[in-house]
Amino acid sequence: MTMNYKCILVKSVTYAQKAKKLLAEKGISVFISKQNIGPEYSCAWCVRVPEKSVGDALSVMEKNGVKRKGDAIFDDIPR
Repeated sequence: MTMNYKCILVKSVTYAQKAKKLLAEKGISVFISKQNIGPEYSCAWCVRVPEKSVGDALSVMEKNGVKRKGDAIFDDIPR
């Protein structure tokens, strides 16, 4: 069975690193990478989490001041 992942965009590498640390502490599998989906997201970073953990990840990120790049959450391919 292939696990599905989602990409939550954040505004900077600093926010991506903060999210990675916070989510890992909560037991959420996370991977960060630079994204360039289009001009409106040119500086964004992807916080990649399992699809089933998106709600928990968003909650942790919001409570800890991790600023997102818009409200969009994109599908991400398994690595």
